[in-house]
Amino acid sequence: MEKAFDPKRYWDDRLKERYDLVGVGDISLSMNYNIWSYRVSRHRLRSVFLRHVPAEGGDVLDIGSGTGFVVGIWDMLGKRVTGIDISATAVGRLRERFPAHSFLEADAGREELPIADGSVQCVSAASVLYHVIGDDDIVRLLRTVRRVLRPDGCFIFSEKFIQKGHFSITHQKCRTLQEYERLLDENGFEVVERCANYVLFDDPVDARGRLFPAIWSRLTHWSKRYRWFDALIWPLLYPLELFLTSAMRESPAQEIMVCRPKI
Repeated sequence: MEKAFDPKRYWDDRLKERYDLVGVGDISLSMNYNIWSYRVSRHRLRSVFLRHVPAEGGDVLDIGSGTGFVVGIWDMLGKRVTGIDISATAVGRLRERFPAHSFLEADAGREELPIADGSVQCVSAASVLYHVIGDDDIVRLLRTVRRVLRPDGCFIFSEKFIQKGHFSITHQKCRTLQEYERLLDENGFEVVERCANYVLFDDPVDARGRLFPAIWSRLTHWSKRYRWFDALIWPLLYPLELFLTSAMRESPAQEIMVCRPKI
């Protein structure tokens, strides 16, 4: 009989082996790709944070902190961060890297978090929710987010938001945009913005035609095959990706959604 997927064991084993951007990112591609991919997302998330989160200091919760990519953005913006991660390896390393912030080892989809009701300005979850496989777990996570947010707070997360079909592998379950809109509404949220996080730098699982899948297939194939191509293509595409992600509301790859508690 096949064993049930154990997310805690999966992520702790994976991060023990590779505690870096490859370990938390696209493990099938190079470090160079992941560095430039995370630069794109840093630019996009920082822009969204600045638009929706008050500039004065305050408390934020980051779910799935990993190597501290999002924690670093919040730190630069002067926020006090509580980071949550399912991996003991990640939590230990995060405490060493960010001693001014707090980190908890917990499965936010299965455990009650020791965070006071209505105490945080914002909850962030970058490329995390599609790793919450169980349908009951995603509901529990959303209810926790709603509980800890201030009435004027916001929930900012990135996902695929597929509009047709489904995309799932062992450690990912990409829910549709319609599923998220229903889940968010049922658990006390309203959506206030949705914008592109990646266009060319992620698998275009929601593409309407063949163009974006063909581009992604060629880029990743040549990137894996030729070191010189991998070294050149991602920094060359970076300015174009910043332009596309700022110009496109919807993306064939990944988007950022901003939600607020319903009054």
